[in-house]
Amino acid sequence: MAKIIDKLAGVFDRQRRAAREIADAIEAPRVEVMALKEKRREIETAPISPAERQARIAKTLAEAEAEARALFEPSALVTPHNSGAVTDPRLAEVFTAKPLGMMLLLGFREDITEALTVFADKEVAGLGRVYSAEERAEELARIDAGIRDAERDEERLCRAAEEAGIKVARRVDASMEFILAEEL
Repeated sequence: MAKIIDKLAGVFDRQRRAAREIADAIEAPRVEVMALKEKRREIETAPISPAERQARIAKTLAEAEAEARALFEPSALVTPHNSGAVTDPRLAEVFTAKPLGMMLLLGFREDITEALTVFADKEVAGLGRVYSAEERAEELARIDAGIRDAERDEERLCRAAEEAGIKVARRVDASMEFILAEEL
């Protein structure tokens, strides 16, 4: 009887070791997925390139100027009183409602662009790498491919464990594409 108990203890011990090894093997792609997802978040939030910053500044200023121009009546600056035409350029209203746009209308675009560029450059300083739109898209595509590979490997290992009779809990955010796939 002692020999059978010893044999069973050895079988159970090997089974526990095998289960631990499989769990450790499954953990590797899970850790890789988490690291890649974190890297993806870093790249998504990384600063844009200087050229894109300048384009964004230019677009912002153009919108502000257009909003002010819609309120401003420049023809009123040259229309005589009692002519039946508008004689109020609405300067006070425009300055109150759209001060940035009015400053642009008055010719301060270059100074404002320079000041905003300095602000943007200060914001970017120390934030790490900047990405152009193309670089960001390429890097995110590369990371997404790595995530897919790691998730596929994870599901293969989960299935192998289950085939061996070992229960495995899948991540709550595991890819349904691989969980539901008939073949990996």
